[in-house]
Amino acid sequence: MRTTVTAKIRIKATLEIVKTLNIYGRGLQFCIDTAWDKHIRNNIKLHPFVYQHLRDIGLQSQLAVACIKQACGMVKKAKSKPIINRVSMRYNFPRSASFKNNVLSLATVKGRVKIPFTIPDCYKEYFSWNVKESLLRIDKKGRCFFLFTFSKEISATEQNSCSQNIVLGIDLGVNNLAVCSDGRFYNSTKVKQIKRKFKYLRGKLQAKGTRSSRRLLKKISGREQRFMAWYNHNISKDIVSNFDGNKIVMENLKGIRKQRKGKRMNWILSNWSFFQLQSFIQYKAERKGIVVDRVKPNYTSKICSKCGHLGSRSKHNFSCLHCGFSLNADLNASRNLAHPMLVERQASVTKPYIQMDDFKSNSQVAIANDIMDNQSESVKPHTSV
Repeated sequence: MRTTVTAKIRIKATLEIVKTLNIYGRGLQFCIDTAWDKHIRNNIKLHPFVYQHLRDIGLQSQLAVACIKQACGMVKKAKSKPIINRVSMRYNFPRSASFKNNVLSLATVKGRVKIPFTIPDCYKEYFSWNVKESLLRIDKKGRCFFLFTFSKEISATEQNSCSQNIVLGIDLGVNNLAVCSDGRFYNSTKVKQIKRKFKYLRGKLQAKGTRSSRRLLKKISGREQRFMAWYNHNISKDIVSNFDGNKIVMENLKGIRKQRKGKRMNWILSNWSFFQLQSFIQYKAERKGIVVDRVKPNYTSKICSKCGHLGSRSKHNFSCLHCGFSLNADLNASRNLAHPMLVERQASVTKPYIQMDDFKSNSQVAIANDIMDNQSESVKPHTSV
């Protein structure tokens, strides 16, 4: 299993770096414009149209190649032509960047520059790993950061030593940020208080509209995001560190924000940082040698985790009409995620089922019978002569 870690290190923003970043940004916009106008989405096809121009404006060869690749990646995802406002410059180890003894060597338009940097204690263990393509960027406050991307292949001896096949299901939600199949609950009471506080504060300051209120809005920007990152880090750390199994299963919630469920629910979904929590759980689990899997969320909160039949959910409670089993709905969902037959249970729920009591007229019954007769004939075995 390969695990990846990003270490964000602050470095000095020298004149050479600032100039290179500006030229790289101009080159990136040129590549985007060319790719968009010529309908090119492949970096190899774009290369002959832009490479010489990038070299002429001063970019080193590896930075030019990285610029082309980055532009194609941005154009592929965009619905309209991207406009560059803030640039992240890609560096490739060891061709355009290297480090030794806490000194970072970077390619610039003025040649190689060497910049000393300090490694925080929390990142020291990763500097012995392999370094992949990394980023250099300057934030809104003018601070320069280099984002090292480290990767390591975890061998069988380094992976979780648990011999038993223990699976942990984790159901993510709005009322309970995470519920584990082993009975652990992480509620969102504190998160809701903080979000309501910042929403009220933003509304008051925006309504005021004065220069001082705008300064205060700028000052408090990012506080909510930093709080959520800290909170999600604590939850993910507690989940992974207290699990001795070898697999974690979560729902694949991609695209959930595209659903329209009313103004209030849309606001809740847009402020729900489920992806961040999932990514924190995943990278912490992979470092420990735990496999992380994501499955479809279909019927996970409506299937009985005991018998597998479809039950009913009323707010926080789940009850099964077939076996009489009842449980907290989120805990029931997490146990479904941990169940080895989850996919089969989901498939059995989605199969079409025609109940004759549902038809009110004889003509509808006749049509239903014809449909079932045709289906039964289509599955009869054919004997070849």
